[in-house]
Amino acid sequence: MNQDDLPALQDEVLSGPVYGVLFLFYVQIKPFKVGSSGTVVLTKLLLSTYNVSMCSESFWCGSVEIHYPFYLANATEAIADYSGNIFSCGYTDLSISCKLEGQTWIPTIRLDSDDYTVENISYHYDHQTILLVDSDVLGGAGGDCPAVRHEVSFDETWLHSSSYNDNLTFLFGCDPRGSVPPEFDAYKINCTQFKSPPGAGPGDSFVVIMTDEHDRYLEQELATKCGNTMVVTVPVRGDVLMAASYNKSNFTSGGYGDVLKRGFELEWSRITDGGCHLCEASNGQCAYSQHRDFLGCLCHGGKVGNRDCKRSSK
Repeated sequence: MNQDDLPALQDEVLSGPVYGVLFLFYVQIKPFKVGSSGTVVLTKLLLSTYNVSMCSESFWCGSVEIHYPFYLANATEAIADYSGNIFSCGYTDLSISCKLEGQTWIPTIRLDSDDYTVENISYHYDHQTILLVDSDVLGGAGGDCPAVRHEVSFDETWLHSSSYNDNLTFLFGCDPRGSVPPEFDAYKINCTQFKSPPGAGPGDSFVVIMTDEHDRYLEQELATKCGNTMVVTVPVRGDVLMAASYNKSNFTSGGYGDVLKRGFELEWSRITDGGCHLCEASNGQCAYSQHRDFLGCLCHGGKVGNRDCKRSSK
């Protein structure tokens, strides 16, 4: 599938009665999830068939190839069983929305309640990563000097922080209790296009590179001097940050914006135990609930297996 097929697919999955389009009949298959002790826990019922067109094995969104365990969110929104439970064509949190902006298809992923543009996904067995950029940073506000509104948070079932990242800490709207020492002037954001995010005070804003204990000390000292200030720490690529930070004056007048726009990496991992592992070992794709419960195994030909494709309906 490519992005030219998406409008038709979206029309197909988002119009008409869901039940008549997607599924033909039901059986009482007993999906399960792995409990905290590793035990198998019976959960909800899943259908015996699914519409394979809703779960494309791979597709392109812009220049990014999307395939299992990532999946197209637009299709999944219409996949529901008879009790109204929506389930995925892959790992719950690896849902990709493909949005048309102007003439360009843009892949995005939602972490917590915030959107991130997907720049690349690596599927190599020893380098499974996803490269993300805060969509607010790419939105144009602030030009070369964007302001980040939030930190990066996500569930760590399938996504994990990368050791290749370092951090940038922003202090927005510094309201000094006294005079800020001159040594902190080098960290003051100096850009005419810059605007503090909503909720920040009217004072100066600063950006501190967080790579070692000395940087943490500076951040804590500056936060103390600023008093009531908005502090936001975000991950960025360590190699990009190192190259940009050599020129401190350029960094605070727009260089940090270039670093933010180059994004940050998260690692993603496959399930190595429980029902999903058995499903993938039999060349199936795992279906999960919105609550990350494993529901069943999506097999070739539109069949659904209880634990794996060896047990799919005939």
